[in-house]
Amino acid sequence: MAREFENIEPKNVQFFKGHVVQVYLNETDQPISRDALSSQSIRVKFLDSDLSTMSPTVPAFPLMRGMNDSVTRGDLVLITLMYERYFYIGPINTINTPNVAPNPVWNDLWEIEETVGGNKTGVPNGYGQNYPIADVPKLQKNRNNVLDNLVDNYYHVSKHTDFTLEGRHGNSLRLGSRDIFPILNLYNTNKSIGVENPMNGSLISFLSNGSIDQNLGFFRLSTDSTFTLQGSTNINPKYQINIGNSKSKDDIQTTENLDSFYNFSFEVPEETTKNDELNQILITSDRLIFNSRSGVGDITISSGRNINLGSAQNFTLNNQGQSVINSGNIYLGESSRSKKEPLVLGDELRILLLEIMNILQESRALVQGVPIPLVKSDSSLMFDRIQAVINQLQPREIDNDTNLPKPNNTKFLSQHHYIEINNRS
Repeated sequence: MAREFENIEPKNVQFFKGHVVQVYLNETDQPISRDALSSQSIRVKFLDSDLSTMSPTVPAFPLMRGMNDSVTRGDLVLITLMYERYFYIGPINTINTPNVAPNPVWNDLWEIEETVGGNKTGVPNGYGQNYPIADVPKLQKNRNNVLDNLVDNYYHVSKHTDFTLEGRHGNSLRLGSRDIFPILNLYNTNKSIGVENPMNGSLISFLSNGSIDQNLGFFRLSTDSTFTLQGSTNINPKYQINIGNSKSKDDIQTTENLDSFYNFSFEVPEETTKNDELNQILITSDRLIFNSRSGVGDITISSGRNINLGSAQNFTLNNQGQSVINSGNIYLGESSRSKKEPLVLGDELRILLLEIMNILQESRALVQGVPIPLVKSDSSLMFDRIQAVINQLQPREIDNDTNLPKPNNTKFLSQHHYIEINNRS
């Protein structure tokens, strides 16, 4: 009996160099195959190939099912033939830059035969006339003397690169590490320095060891900084975002409080060591929008310690329903933590004022042994004016249908905003 797979003959898969002459982006582009969509497909000219073809160019599809590199006319790719269909991988990293991967054997004579709709490339190496060629550096990984944990004698033989995905125009994804601690950076503005910068562009960074400054360079929150017209940043200690985290006003040490916030990696429990992960996520950009779209969706922010909210200019809170702040103490202004000026309870004040007015109404003066009511300057009685004030100090009435106070004469009591009583349960 023949053994299983005995008659199967292995065949080698060969790759050949190809020059991209056209790219298809979506299903509305001209289809290149009757049985497949055009998206992510290309038309390619073979270079130094032993494959015979009836056409000067052939269609090709991405080799990998769900991962496709960015391809444009003029790129150099690798082509293979499998199951009567051409597949490609690439572009080939000919000059080690994300923006372009030109064909080093480009022939200007190809311009005659490679027009698309009558439009020639017009750019050296076969790139399209309007293709945005930009100076985008390759993503780099600088040495970090604090986090790499590699002494000089072993740095060059023990260092490692990161796994990176780079777009053509400065966007990148880094799955890397410092020492044994993983890093994940999603960045969109690598156009000048070659490394992620928290002060430029948009960045989402997942860190597992070290501070933000140690991993990414200098970083300060907008609330804690003042920005000049030249773009420089200065520390603004007057409005530190974490100034309320100290136990009391007297405990606040401006410099130390600022350092403790940004040196997160050093503020660890005693039982932890430098080999323990201390994770944090940084999200920074020129503008951030968090939106829960559905009618039943929520946005929830929770913290095991502190929540700090700050703004360099204005802070606005809008909602159509109720706003509830449930807190041990609420301070309006940082200096109010001295507890010198407490808030007033509206109903308690109303009752006190009503009592004073009732005392005035009942007060009498003795004139030759006869009690005389209080009078105005024209000798008329004060009863009408006192009664008018008493009418304005009457208790609020609650509407049974809406559970809201009815309009009443006690105008200094809000119908919309409330504070809790002193005897908290």
